Amino acid sequence: MTRSTAVTREFVGLDSTTAHRAGSGGHPCQGLYHRPEGHRPTVAMIATHYQIDFSEHYLAEYMAGRGFGFLGWNTRFRGFESSFLLDHALVDIGVGVRWLREEQGVDTIVLLGNSGGGSLMAAYQAHAVAHHVTPLEGMRPAAGLDDLPAADGYVATAAHPGRPDVLTAWMDASVTDENDAVATDPDLDLF
Repeated sequence: MTRSTAVTREFVGLDSTTAHRAGSGGHPCQGLYHRPEGHRPTVAMIATHYQIDFSEHYLAEYMAGRGFGFLGWNTRFRGFESSFLLDHALVDIGVGVRWLREEQGVDTIVLLGNSGGGSLMAAYQAHAVAHHVTPLEGMRPAAGLDDLPAADGYVATAAHPGRPDVLTAWMDASVTDENDAVATDPDLDLF
């Protein structure tokens, strides 16, 4: 395999155990599989974000051009952050991991935790190895949550610690009235 091989891109659209193809034809789980042209790699990465489209991730062509498979994968929550449910997102990621193993014959799967996908992919692997995710009180866990195939590795790049930590860090401690963002206490204003 040369250092920069031509790349084949394949659309992948699949149902999840908890969401099926929409009446308009859309798949709840979808993405692009990048691989070297004429080659079925035995090592592949999968990258997912909790709400951003990762199908054409910036590392996809680079990795595929060097002999690896790369699945830029989206859950049903792409562009739909307000309805995000962790257990359902993990099940959707499992659809992509299972597809890589069963349909593409990939032996070694590496989860890529990039940006907001860092904590999401770490949560996926942690639950696949030792079940710990529980839904909110009164809610049932997503079907298939305890049947997630574990990956073989995890790589974090430009990952942040997760939405709760990031949003907390962005809070302005000097604001004294949440209904008036310019009402601040000068003694607490860092700027």
